[in-house]
Amino acid sequence: MTYGNEWDLYSASMAETSARIKRAVEKLRAAELLAALVSRHFPDFMTRHAAARDVAFTDLGLYWEHDWTADGAISRAQRAAWQERLAAEIEFYVESIHGEVAVRLGGMIPRPEKANRFFVLNPLGWTRTGPADFTNYNGGGDIHVRNLTTGQDVPHQIVKTGGVRSLRILAGDVPSAGYKVFELLPGPGSAPTDPAATVNGDNVLENDAVRVVVERDGAIRSLVDKRHGNTELAATIGDLKLNDLAARSDDGEPLRVENRGPVSVTIRARSDAGLDHTTAITLYRGSDRVDIVNEIDANFADVRHWAFSFAMDQPATHTEEVGAVLLDKPHAASGDYADRNARCDYLTVNHFAELTDGSGAKGVTLSSPDLAFGKLGASTPGALDTATPQLQMLAGGQVDGSSLGIPAQNGQRHFLQRFALQAHGAYNQTAAMRFALEHQNPLVAAPVISKGGGPYPETGFSLLGVSDPDVLLWALKIHDDGPEHGLVARVWNQADAARPVHFTTAAPLAGAQRLTPVETLSFTGGAFETTVGAQRMETFGLKFAAP
Repeated sequence: MTYGNEWDLYSASMAETSARIKRAVEKLRAAELLAALVSRHFPDFMTRHAAARDVAFTDLGLYWEHDWTADGAISRAQRAAWQERLAAEIEFYVESIHGEVAVRLGGMIPRPEKANRFFVLNPLGWTRTGPADFTNYNGGGDIHVRNLTTGQDVPHQIVKTGGVRSLRILAGDVPSAGYKVFELLPGPGSAPTDPAATVNGDNVLENDAVRVVVERDGAIRSLVDKRHGNTELAATIGDLKLNDLAARSDDGEPLRVENRGPVSVTIRARSDAGLDHTTAITLYRGSDRVDIVNEIDANFADVRHWAFSFAMDQPATHTEEVGAVLLDKPHAASGDYADRNARCDYLTVNHFAELTDGSGAKGVTLSSPDLAFGKLGASTPGALDTATPQLQMLAGGQVDGSSLGIPAQNGQRHFLQRFALQAHGAYNQTAAMRFALEHQNPLVAAPVISKGGGPYPETGFSLLGVSDPDVLLWALKIHDDGPEHGLVARVWNQADAARPVHFTTAAPLAGAQRLTPVETLSFTGGAFETTVGAQRMETFGLKFAAP
């Protein structure tokens, strides 16, 4: 908890409820982009959601209110019920707009009669390639999937996860803050059909980028980076490996292949080591991303961690706070951690944590969509351990004892705690943030349901592009005062120097201004330029000319 205190950690005493809010906030990025696209042609869309929006945004301010039963008269049961209500109201707002606008956008994209199509939306501000799941797919398997922009067939497979049957495709070059359309056609196509990764024995998962050796309890014994000299990145520290809940790696059922196809391969472990849990590990075609899905299916009242132990010397660790990426060393050692009046045992991990070897030649980025705190090595409240290359992600618990927070996770018995790992060479803040954002903001697939024409292009569309790769689009949404006031775009410059940035919009602009502070910007047609300061967030108001 960089510059923090014990109040922040109370939320880990209801780890799953807190994770639900973290997921909802991240999903809001796609929901708000979808709403922006729909509202350009249906300006009254947000009217019916305004009340739920105001409640949800108020709840986001209240959820982390600091007492959490520390010294108040409200009972633990009352406080826990209140936290649950806030989470439910936030989820309701996000899910309601996300579900509705996905359907509405599908009705705004032209489709020939009887064509079976779906769009894939990219909520992030750069062109990207990755897996996209068209959920609840009930069609047959004798099909191929075509990218309508290129006319090429794309790899696809049918996956079953948690009882849900989905069509998974490898969607290439989906544009910034926009979509691409794909069509389902009968019979075999021309896309590759060989598996995305191999499974050797029952525990070695490998593609052209990484090789992963998995224990029966879901811990990773070996992680080899094949693109950087076959470098081993996993280690065992204090009997704990990578993604290790307890030091009992051989305790579990035999591993099984859950899904295997040309887009991805997943193996699943089940074990009661530490706590009853399952772990699914997935590799993707041509990708260095290792996805980890942990599900704990037991209540616990003590403090639990997922350990990630790395083979590094003199590691440097970076973590994302809220609105800042910090080098986790004291100021006296040229880091960003306070030298005094700081609690050192836990760091805030918002989107990612990253460890790089002292040589600077190898490192690993860890994306954390659900959990918010991690402990470096053997750190204590008074001392930060910067020497041990191990990060223990806090799975939950009353860190400061039974009198602070909610006991026994408020009775919760199911915890979804996911991670993704990416091996790399030298540390690059922008690359780490992009990796985490792509993991936590998956491509969104939904059916094209229009009967004929529509206001959007038939094959693809991009609402906003950002020229500088270090300046990341953080949000693109309808102005809170209504669509007549235009859109709000927020960006975050990850670089250590100011960046001149060119913004390209899908339609001619009628106005553009910097909202922090208010400053009118010059624009020409569907573009405007400005400068974003080093490591700064900036917010802009955009008004499009009438469509």
